Amino acid sequence: MGVAPSAIRFQDFAASQGFSLVGDAAISGKILRLTPAKNARRGAVRLREKQPVGSGFETTFQFQLTEQGGLAGGADGFAFVIQNSGPEALGGLGSAGGFAFPDPMYRSRSNTAIPWSVAIFFDTFQNKNEKDPSDNYIAFCTYGGPRKQNWPAPRLAFTRNLPFQLKDKKVHTARIRFQPPVLSVLLDESAAPVLAAAVDLSTVVDPRGSAWVGFTASTGWGHQNHDILNWSFEHEEVSSNISVVSSQITFVGSTCLAGRSLCTSERAIVEANGKGYHVVLPANLEWGVKIPNPSGQPLVVGNAHGIVCWDVKAQGSDGCSGPSGKGANAGVGFLAADAPEGSLIRKTREGVTWFSVNARSGAGFKDSEGFFEFDLEIK
Repeated sequence: MGVAPSAIRFQDFAASQGFSLVGDAAISGKILRLTPAKNARRGAVRLREKQPVGSGFETTFQFQLTEQGGLAGGADGFAFVIQNSGPEALGGLGSAGGFAFPDPMYRSRSNTAIPWSVAIFFDTFQNKNEKDPSDNYIAFCTYGGPRKQNWPAPRLAFTRNLPFQLKDKKVHTARIRFQPPVLSVLLDESAAPVLAAAVDLSTVVDPRGSAWVGFTASTGWGHQNHDILNWSFEHEEVSSNISVVSSQITFVGSTCLAGRSLCTSERAIVEANGKGYHVVLPANLEWGVKIPNPSGQPLVVGNAHGIVCWDVKAQGSDGCSGPSGKGANAGVGFLAADAPEGSLIRKTREGVTWFSVNARSGAGFKDSEGFFEFDLEIK
């Protein structure tokens, strides 16, 4: 599957090509209609070619939700979805938003979700059994592999409410920006994001850092037109110094600790292989991995990837990094004063080599998020 050019713009959809219509999605005049205002519908629209997303992207679109009817005066919402399942992937009805696994009410009619996905969900119906904060919020949701699909979709972060109603029948503008590792959403004329959180895309991109991008929507006992009026997508000049590139990741996202926006393993993983070890190092464990090394042999790190945030209160990506770390030497207070902040570091003592994220020693370490994954070859 090829990767498309860096900037794509649809002023409207009257004569547009280059995307796939799935399920109930259709072109209505100049409008991209994800679902009509009818009960129990679901649809998806996405670009046919994968897009580079791992190093950063920005997408802007206008949407309008109209002709509300049925349960709660309009449901259920739509999502912008980044995924590596395929151009025809589609999730469930009702509260599933067209990307998630359906609730039991629709289980017999749509038993699917979109695995390997991150969705920015504009939710317009409060499902209390899913603990929705309101009927007017945005959430970052994610799914791992096909065998790890649960209901409801796991939320990485969400708003409690929004300054206006998503389904007020007016035209609204959404701007979604990914500057690794921070995903943010701005609405209309807002200068600050209504939602921003660190999100690890490494489990939903291919080895080149690419994925399919597009929209999904669904209705249930309530309905509305979910319309996209225009759309632009670009990835030039929006990257940070952190690049999210997937590899042959063996770490399973279902072991992520709760309450963190970056997937953080509940424990360190060390697996022996023919040449050495494969390691998953959680960011919240100080010197969390130890490798037996009685003769002090060199251990060569290879294929290192992942994102950690060692300072979750920092603005944007200032407190986050990849394995090479950030900036000059960290200085006093860090585990390794002569290594960059957030870098992958090691020490060898008494026949053991230890590995850690270079963060500040002490109680704050436990709040760090994310993980590094790497191979160790014994020389």
